[in-house]
Amino acid sequence: MNSNKLAETLGKISGFGREKSFVEIGQLLAGQDANTLYSLVETDLGASSNDESHGFSAGAPTTLYMFKGASALIEKGAVSAGQSVLGTIATACVAQVCEDGSEDEEVGESSATKRWAAICDKLLESLPQQSPRSVIDISFRILAELKTCGSTPSPFHGFLPMLLDTLGAIGEVEIVAKGQMLAAARTQDKSTGDQISVMRTGGSLKAYWIDAACAYRWDPKASVAVCALLREIVLSDRQIQSVAKRMLRQLKLVEYTELPAMVYQLLLFARKGLKHEIIAGIFEVFDSLENESMQHEQRKKWRELGDIEGTVMLHINYSIKQDFELGSALIGYGRDKSEMATDGSAHGISAFSFACLLSLARIHRFEKDVTDLLRAAILRSTNDRISLETTFWARPYVPAISFDAQRLLKATVARASYGWDQVTQSLIQLCLGLLDYTYSAAKRSSKYSHEALIETRQLCMETLRTAFAGHAFVRTELVDQILSRVMFQEDSHECFLDLLRHLVSDDHEALRDYHSKIISVFDSISVITPATVEKLLGATAPMLLDDPQFRSSLLLVLRKILFTHSIDDRRTALSGLFVLVGCFVTELDKCQTQDMVGRARKQRADMLMSVLLEVLGLLRRCFMQQPEVRTMSYERLALILDDPCVGRSRFFLNALCGTMQSEFAKYYNENRAYDSPINITQCINPTTYKVIMPISSFLQCLAKLASNLAALSQSSEPSAQPSGPSLLLLSSSSSSSSGALLQQSSQDIWKDVCVRFSKTQIEDFELDPTGDYSIGDPVGLRNYNIALMVSGCLDASLEHAMMHFIHSNACSSCSNGDCELGSPDMAMKLFSKFSRIGDILCSLCLDDRKKRVVGAPSELSLMSLYQLTHFLQLVLPDRGRMRNEMHPLNTLERNRFWYMSNVDKASPWSGNQSFVKHLLEIALARVSCRLVASRNINFSANLAPTSFPTAPDASTTNTETTTAAAAAAAAATAAVLMTAYIVYNGVFRYYTNIQGTADMDAELPVYLRARSGTRGRSVLQLSAELLLSCANMLSTNDMLDEMASTVLVLDSSIAREEAMARLLANLCAIVTSFLSQKPVAAKESVHILLLMNLVAARLSRLSSSPAMDPQVQNKVYRSINSTVGWGLRIAFGEIPEDTNLLKALFVLLTTCQPFLQPMDLLFTSDALADMSHGNEPDLVELAPVNQIVATVRSASKILLADTLDDAENNNEDEEDEEPNLEVYTLRTIPALITAISTWFKAELHRIEWVVGQLSRCVRLEKASRPPHDDEALHESIVFERRVCLRVRFLAQMLDQLLSIHFTGKVSGDLVIRALNDLHKIFLLLTKAKLSCTDLPITEEYIVTLSLICQNLNTRAYSMFLDKYTGNEPPAAPGSYASGGDAKAVPFAKGDDSGKGKKGKEKSFANVLSSRNSKSKVLRDSALVSSLVFQMEQTEKHVIQLSTKFKVPLAHHLKRSTARDFRIEAAAIPSPMGMFQSQQLSEPEDDEPHHPDGVSGYEEARSSDEETEVMLDVEVSEDASNLGTRDTDVMDLDGEDPEEHQSKRQRRHR
Repeated sequence: MNSNKLAETLGKISGFGREKSFVEIGQLLAGQDANTLYSLVETDLGASSNDESHGFSAGAPTTLYMFKGASALIEKGAVSAGQSVLGTIATACVAQVCEDGSEDEEVGESSATKRWAAICDKLLESLPQQSPRSVIDISFRILAELKTCGSTPSPFHGFLPMLLDTLGAIGEVEIVAKGQMLAAARTQDKSTGDQISVMRTGGSLKAYWIDAACAYRWDPKASVAVCALLREIVLSDRQIQSVAKRMLRQLKLVEYTELPAMVYQLLLFARKGLKHEIIAGIFEVFDSLENESMQHEQRKKWRELGDIEGTVMLHINYSIKQDFELGSALIGYGRDKSEMATDGSAHGISAFSFACLLSLARIHRFEKDVTDLLRAAILRSTNDRISLETTFWARPYVPAISFDAQRLLKATVARASYGWDQVTQSLIQLCLGLLDYTYSAAKRSSKYSHEALIETRQLCMETLRTAFAGHAFVRTELVDQILSRVMFQEDSHECFLDLLRHLVSDDHEALRDYHSKIISVFDSISVITPATVEKLLGATAPMLLDDPQFRSSLLLVLRKILFTHSIDDRRTALSGLFVLVGCFVTELDKCQTQDMVGRARKQRADMLMSVLLEVLGLLRRCFMQQPEVRTMSYERLALILDDPCVGRSRFFLNALCGTMQSEFAKYYNENRAYDSPINITQCINPTTYKVIMPISSFLQCLAKLASNLAALSQSSEPSAQPSGPSLLLLSSSSSSSSGALLQQSSQDIWKDVCVRFSKTQIEDFELDPTGDYSIGDPVGLRNYNIALMVSGCLDASLEHAMMHFIHSNACSSCSNGDCELGSPDMAMKLFSKFSRIGDILCSLCLDDRKKRVVGAPSELSLMSLYQLTHFLQLVLPDRGRMRNEMHPLNTLERNRFWYMSNVDKASPWSGNQSFVKHLLEIALARVSCRLVASRNINFSANLAPTSFPTAPDASTTNTETTTAAAAAAAAATAAVLMTAYIVYNGVFRYYTNIQGTADMDAELPVYLRARSGTRGRSVLQLSAELLLSCANMLSTNDMLDEMASTVLVLDSSIAREEAMARLLANLCAIVTSFLSQKPVAAKESVHILLLMNLVAARLSRLSSSPAMDPQVQNKVYRSINSTVGWGLRIAFGEIPEDTNLLKALFVLLTTCQPFLQPMDLLFTSDALADMSHGNEPDLVELAPVNQIVATVRSASKILLADTLDDAENNNEDEEDEEPNLEVYTLRTIPALITAISTWFKAELHRIEWVVGQLSRCVRLEKASRPPHDDEALHESIVFERRVCLRVRFLAQMLDQLLSIHFTGKVSGDLVIRALNDLHKIFLLLTKAKLSCTDLPITEEYIVTLSLICQNLNTRAYSMFLDKYTGNEPPAAPGSYASGGDAKAVPFAKGDDSGKGKKGKEKSFANVLSSRNSKSKVLRDSALVSSLVFQMEQTEKHVIQLSTKFKVPLAHHLKRSTARDFRIEAAAIPSPMGMFQSQQLSEPEDDEPHHPDGVSGYEEARSSDEETEVMLDVEVSEDASNLGTRDTDVMDLDGEDPEEHQSKRQRRHR
């Protein structure tokens, strides 16, 4: 048709359309052919696009009229013609949209878009009237456009889903194959011809369309549109999977800017299904993008990716709010990935997925689930990594842990500024929750190790510190959470105070806006403890120094609290004031010693002085308050005055001097006619006899103040002779104050105080040595308080006299016969007076319950550890320091001759063992208190490693990071290190080279020589306890290696591992010397062995580091091996019968056991040496424990030789060198078995963790192999064999323990529990083999199965009968005597078998009749039932394993005794027969018992038949004695026979 006719036809159509004559339009179009219709549509649409005057808002009018005409024709009844016309028009419109729509879309013309949208709307409207052929043609025309351009025109997005749904609803149609379809049809049907017609359904065509669309390439820019289009189509399950995979593939190809929209389309598509797969695919794409950006180090691209990831998180969060199942899928993905991370694969949880989980936690519905998941993942990964590091035998098999919590937390915090800010709040809550959990879990039994909890806590604190420093928007919430926990959460406030201290030290300016919140905490001081106030003030010390407003507000709050009605609140505020004093004085000392700008230094010093004067004014008012407040004031002031920084502050000491002088003048008695220099009676309330003035604490503070002032005065004089540690007298030159006290000679005053106290008697204070000192009686309370104050004054005078002796370096006498203050005899006199009063209080002072109030005189002393270190240097002299003038400690002193000149003159002190013991007891109490404090706060991070313990010098202190609390912690730890050095070199160094000779006492100093008739602990025992306490405290703060270098006086160039190895060797020599002397120092040996255990544990942890030098590691292993060999020789040698000694030896051996190596291992028996020469590493590692177990079993055989078979005795071969069995007696064996069982529990716990890694190893090995590789998993099989070998070796040792016929009640229960744990381990191993079909049943597994389920179970059932049924073995021969004769020692209850006395043995029946018999029976039954349940579970899964692998394993199981019975139905009489019965069974009380312990039921006979109840149950003899009620006599009148029979059956059960 030419253009004129086309125009004419279009004109007619337009005219009919305006007149609404759509039928005429239809008839007109029906007379045209398809090409004409196609040309009409093309001409009209082309003209509409070129004519701008046309109405574009309505689309192309002529084309729309054509649609209406075709529809009218169909409605009129001409369906065939109408559908033909409509299909042609629709096909032409689709073709035109495909050709011109994309171009218009690129140009972005809104009018064209509206035109094509109107056409598509008309296509959608006419879709129900389209013929199947037209629907197929239109669908595949759009598919061809997708194939060609990689996208579909946007107008089709609303039309195409409905089109495909219509296509799928079409029935079977004939398709004529042409072109490619023809070739495919010929291949399939084997036919020939120009065309082939095939029959296809609409569903198959729709599936083909979708598969083809997924197979074509999509334009990356149009990917979102295509995904949105496919998302609207109704799909089958297979199609959903296909489309999801294609969309995930396309996600990797789109640009960064298209990623959020593409992810959102995927999340919307996930509503159809495959949520988990889509989530995993999204994270996989982003993980690859993140790795790519990190590898190429494209910083800009990395930041851009972070912003895009933040937008994606918002899309994910929004989608989850619309579909909660998507959130569950995300949690499931995180759970799977966290578990995969422990497999050692690199495909664990990523930083992006970790952040998405944190973002999900913002939704309340998923908050708890996400928090629990991430907390468990972090703790489990940390615990698994630490367990892998400490389990050496499993290292070659268990894969590394790829879940790096530190990396994830660090990445999340770092990207919070690049789009991840939405997850920061959840991250803060996660870290705070972890801090709460780890702190509370450390105080109770947890499935995570203590090291894992500590490491996780440190990781969370570092994360919070980084987040606080980098992001201002989290600071408010973080500060609020910290302060709320400090106030109201006492169980974990310690770690939050530590966190606050770190935040302040990092940047206290960032906390300037939160000062009011911190002040509000002190307003609520009644709900927090004094210790919390001290730590809070110590944490905020830098803010106090630099912010005047914060400082003034805090002082105002403390001043207000100091005068409240509550004494507790006053004490709390007072403790805070002393923290401020220490902080300000330390800072003032820095200003005086460090180089600063002159004007700034003066301004800061003036500020600190004014603040100190204000604080001292408050303290001066506290000195006038209640006795409780006064006592605390003086005690804390004494501790402050021991601080070296305070001792150097002349301003503070002068300011404090006036107050102390005026107070001292009130109680000082200048009249020498009185014996006492202090008016003690003024310090007691005459009515209530309570203390109103703690004069002893005050006198000690005054002495320390005087010494510091005198030392400053001497150091300021140019001609002053430098001296060592000194405590000088208060002189007029040391203070600027003018008072009556300073006008006198201070030396004469203190001499008068000390001399008069040394001459006083207890009667001078109106006290009777035999009087009443009970605190419940008024008179006794008066006597007690007076004696307590007198002892305190004597203690302060003693401390002053000793320090004056150290300073004066003189020992002359007066003309009248009185000793001078500098004489050592003065201290001895004061100590004699102090000891007498202390003994009186210890013996006569009782409370209301008649219990002692004072345990030892050392409890009355107020000496500090800092002062004790000066005294102990002279009391316990170091010979090496005396001989060497260049000793490191001598070079640290100002006068290197100070020590050597005073040691000889202090011989009266060291010669008095009571005095030496007194000082050691005080030092032990001080170190123990510090140990308790250090366990609450770990301050080791503030301590710098030092070769020798000295107080921190201000000149070497970092002004930016060091606080008063850190300086105090450093000084305290330095004092502990110094104490350890003094005790080791002054006591134990003498025993390193001394052997057990007759003249051993002659080679020892006087204070170490044994003396008969002495009471209490010896100097050697106290020294051992003190050294152990020092080691415990240093070990708590991870500074035990510093102790080794200090006590051995080693150079800093020596490695710490070598230093600890040397210390371990020296301790071995010391214990050997202790055990060789007569009498044997057993208690001392126990404490040294416990110290060796700490050293060995620390040395083992150091040696486990992969970064250690191999040569140093080899030395460490040799040291551990030699220690184990030495321990075995000691355990099997001539040692005393001491339970604690054996247990300490065993603990030491088990500590070294995991680190044993085959090289140079020293054993004590040939059998053990032969056993260790095998190729199995477990035999070497567990050989020491196995030797001890075998020795215990041999000893038990000999002790019970009369009750055992002769065959067992004849099987024992005589060896050339047998261990000494005299120490293994009825008293020591149960205790040793208890220690062995405890070790078993810990060892089985480690094996349980290893068994849990077996399935992971299998998955990892399978993943690393090719897909079709069917070979055996060699590495996993070797790993499983190694586990079976170790379990079998432990089972063999447990078999020996079960063969011991006497173990004691407690130790016997522990052995049963160990067997229960062993069955749990074997059950886990069996379940692992059931879940991993690739692991075959190895020979090692079968041998282990036979050992556990036959041998051990048989012994267990035998033990049940012997131990829990009263069938105890006969009394065994007693312990070994000289010459091999044994004395009979009766059994006693529990583990104290060897302590039994005549008349105290209890039979089993008596025990059951006691008050605790019921609880004992219940406990025993629960223990036995738990073990039996584990046995049955193991047998059940072994049978399942046998069935699954078709391997017979049942014959390796021991058939357990049936604990149930069955009723023979044929033997039950009929109801009529029972009613006719004339005779019934005898009552239960007359029932005889079977001689072998099996109780039978009586026969019930009637005239008609005989009834016999068959039982298949074994009942022990004691169970029948307990009165098992089997009532057979019944009154059957009026009772239903069936009901009677059911009751009878229940009774029998």
